[in-house]
Amino acid sequence: MSFGTCVTLFTLFVTAVRGNIDKDKVLCLPRQAHLAYGDTVRHMVVMWSTRHNCSTDVRYGSGPWNLDKTASGKSIYFAENNMGLQYIHRVLLENLEAGVTYYYTPVSNSISSGPFYFKMPPSGEDWSPEFMLYGDLGLHSESIPKLTAEALRGEYTAVLHVGDFAYNLHDNLNMENASDCSKATQVGDAFMQMIQDMTSHVAYMTSPGNHEIDNDTFAHYRHRFSMPQSEWPIPLHQMWYSIDIGNVHFLSYSSETFFTSNGTYVNSQYEWIKQDLHVANQNRDKCPWVIAFGHRPMYCSNNDGDDCTKIDSKVRKGFEELFYEYGVDVVIQAHEHSYERLWPMFKGVVLAKNYSNPTAPVQLITGAAGSKHGIDDFNNSNIADWSAFHIGNKSFNSYGKIVVTNRTHLYWEQISVADGQVLDSIWISQTNHGPFDKAKLTVDIMEKIDESIKKEQIITQANSKPKTTDTSVAKGDEGSFFNNVSTRIALGAGFGGLFFVFFATVCIVHRCKKKRSKNYRRWETLDYGRKFYSNVKNGEKDTDDFESEVSDGTSKLLERD
Repeated sequence: MSFGTCVTLFTLFVTAVRGNIDKDKVLCLPRQAHLAYGDTVRHMVVMWSTRHNCSTDVRYGSGPWNLDKTASGKSIYFAENNMGLQYIHRVLLENLEAGVTYYYTPVSNSISSGPFYFKMPPSGEDWSPEFMLYGDLGLHSESIPKLTAEALRGEYTAVLHVGDFAYNLHDNLNMENASDCSKATQVGDAFMQMIQDMTSHVAYMTSPGNHEIDNDTFAHYRHRFSMPQSEWPIPLHQMWYSIDIGNVHFLSYSSETFFTSNGTYVNSQYEWIKQDLHVANQNRDKCPWVIAFGHRPMYCSNNDGDDCTKIDSKVRKGFEELFYEYGVDVVIQAHEHSYERLWPMFKGVVLAKNYSNPTAPVQLITGAAGSKHGIDDFNNSNIADWSAFHIGNKSFNSYGKIVVTNRTHLYWEQISVADGQVLDSIWISQTNHGPFDKAKLTVDIMEKIDESIKKEQIITQANSKPKTTDTSVAKGDEGSFFNNVSTRIALGAGFGGLFFVFFATVCIVHRCKKKRSKNYRRWETLDYGRKFYSNVKNGEKDTDDFESEVSDGTSKLLERD
């Protein structure tokens, strides 16, 4: 073989290898990297997406140039209502050391992204974790860059996203309007890539919202995220979980079980939460604080007619007594695109107008991170006593922050994304963690609670009754105008006469038309721009001429988020 032939073959080989590498770079490049805790904070889940079916590995270690450990995981093909990156990868990093900063890089077919890093929480319970919390964050929200910058300050143990992602994960993105930073055809892909700088460095803990329901499948939510105490993809019957972080027991629940078509998992979630909180109360010595978070609020002062504005609220009926009975300290909610803080209360009755040893859960609504649907306003003319503080327009593009200072004190604030202004803040002190006890309430308070319960029962029963067409006269109405017998006879005779006149008129018109020549004419003149006109002969008067406006073929569907 000549030297020239060898050179040619070598060149072809290099070109082929380079072509395969370039192809792998496109098809196997890990994108949308994000983190979540495993069953404990000593485990970390790494997830990413690729366009092709590629290998699933994570290299990690104590420095960006010292990735001396490798963990392998699995990938799944996810094409359900998904035109974007259809292979999602998951790797579990186990038995990580407390307080250590780890560097890692996702690897698919030898193609990697990163390196990224995260810091493990300290060991034990005697430290002060901080958390960023928000709900209702859209793809095009101007909050994302500033939320990312805030998260990268390194202060947060986790970010809690309380439902409603991207608007919507399962929608397709109009590429003509896509920003330069999001080339994917799927809204979910673009959103996950946009928040990667945040989610690849801080554990991103979630709960589902109404925009994730997706025909009762929650498909994108269940595949794109992995949460503790659950298989992956997350099964429909396991879309709730809990995890201990420092001195806090977090409980993530799904408010959406009440709004699926058949409510299949309402009871199973209830029983799971009941058992979880029972165990949590046995562990209050180590984790005194219990914080629950789920998307839809139990109460709110907004004027949009949502479930939280109703006396027979489904979410309220499902969780309020349970959280009270087991002593949940704080409930974080979203869905309403505004901010509201409630006094400690039960069944709509305020138990105290302070947060010193509250005798009921403290409820907070932080759904103003940046929804494409704008702000949800308040019914300021009818604000209930239990609403301690609420803010509408100024709260748009804002987030919550919790600092668990110690076993007895917790600090909360709502912060504007635009300028960092603190919109609201409170200290909650609790020296008596544990189940709340109705027996300790005053007689006056209990009477108000009983009255509220009766009112709720009456409305619930009324709403549950089937609609009827009963026309019987209620007692005491016999003398009313329309129930008077003579009046009804007169009205009947009058309507009968009108009907006879109408019928006679129709018959006369019909006979007249029969006498006219029935010349069926073709449409000869069509103005496609705006209108149809009928054609008439010269000098002829056509009483059937008409003019129909057809230029506006649009329709609008108002969608409630």
